[in-house]
Amino acid sequence: MTRLLTKKVPYTFNRAGYYYFSRRVPADLLSHYSYPRIVQGLKTRSAQTAKSRALVAAAKLDEYWSHLRMTAPDLIGRSLLKSGYGSFARNTQLDVSSATEQCISLPEALETYVTQKGAGRPKSFEAAAQRACTYLVDACGAKTLAEYTRADALRYRDYLIAKGLVGSSVGRVISSIRAVFNFAISEYALDLKNPFVGMYFDKSAGVSKRLPIPIEDILKVQHLCRTIDDDLRYWNASGGRCWAAEERYNPRCRHTNKTLFFPLHQYPPDHSC
Repeated sequence: MTRLLTKKVPYTFNRAGYYYFSRRVPADLLSHYSYPRIVQGLKTRSAQTAKSRALVAAAKLDEYWSHLRMTAPDLIGRSLLKSGYGSFARNTQLDVSSATEQCISLPEALETYVTQKGAGRPKSFEAAAQRACTYLVDACGAKTLAEYTRADALRYRDYLIAKGLVGSSVGRVISSIRAVFNFAISEYALDLKNPFVGMYFDKSAGVSKRLPIPIEDILKVQHLCRTIDDDLRYWNASGGRCWAAEERYNPRCRHTNKTLFFPLHQYPPDHSC
């Protein structure tokens, strides 16, 4: 289904959820075109993004049409134009794709990524993407996607390391920003290369090996749990045994206010569920 959205989003119509640029060719310039209307896909489902791209495309068309009119044979004073100026119009082309790449900013890419892929995800999904983009702005400034280069990506990596993040955290942040760029490039069909792909960093830098809790500390905690002598401490001291199984197989287990507990001093040392 096609819907005209001239008032809400100028120079566009919507078909199957996607926005298209549409503008009628002025009557005095019809001889330059094979069709009386210019229609081109804007490669987006977002009304806000479509509006900005359509306005850019319309402005470029107005400029181009202005130059076409200046090259008309019956233009008053055309013979007085300096050489080379009349040929400028022939070298001016409407390129919605390049305008699209220039218009997609990092906040727009982030919003698209979170909106499209964040449905049903935990809050940590959006927080991770937001944090990665905030770090990028702090390190390299706010730019459009096309303006970020490999040098910016390397500066971003060095910024994360200088910030004190360990190798595993650096990897997670870079994965988040890489996913934001990949999704925006795919969603908007941009002719861009993701500058955050294939960067090297030491994933083990600053990562310490987690050692098991010493048995002496475990025994100390169990002793303190016996001293306090309540149901929560029973759970800790028993090593997290399954209380449902205790109730089923051990008659000494009982409920108190719908909370199952087992007197620790009566607990058989070798009993487990």
